[in-house]
Amino acid sequence: MNKRAVSLLFALVALGTHYPVSAESGQDKFVTNCSGCHGMDAKGIIGLAPSLENPELWNRLGDKRDQYIAGVVTGGMSGKIESLGNSYQGFAMPPQSFLETADLVEITHYILSDINHLTGGPDANLIDKYKENPLSHQELHQLRDGD
Repeated sequence: MNKRAVSLLFALVALGTHYPVSAESGQDKFVTNCSGCHGMDAKGIIGLAPSLENPELWNRLGDKRDQYIAGVVTGGMSGKIESLGNSYQGFAMPPQSFLETADLVEITHYILSDINHLTGGPDANLIDKYKENPLSHQELHQLRDGD
């Protein structure tokens, strides 16, 4: 093998180690980051975290759906929540803003599209906006409650 080919090979290996490509899907990222509280199937864990499979909620949110889910994943959520006949008092979801924006986009799209069979979802610009300036938990409750 000549020196040029060896140099090219080392350059490609170096690029691969500095710029990893993730083959994980939104579902994989959900399982890694969210399933501990929301369950592997996103159906929630009673007493801990509500089901994210809740088409009634997501449809009721309408054009506020992207704001709500982006706000929750970037700023967290606390306070009393009623979901599918269950009450979550003292519920506190920590902000997930430490995750990469692209990962949060994939996770939120997985929740809305694959779990709830809805279209849309927040884009990277909205996630970044809320990472920079998160919605308050009161604002999130107002969105959820339709106030």
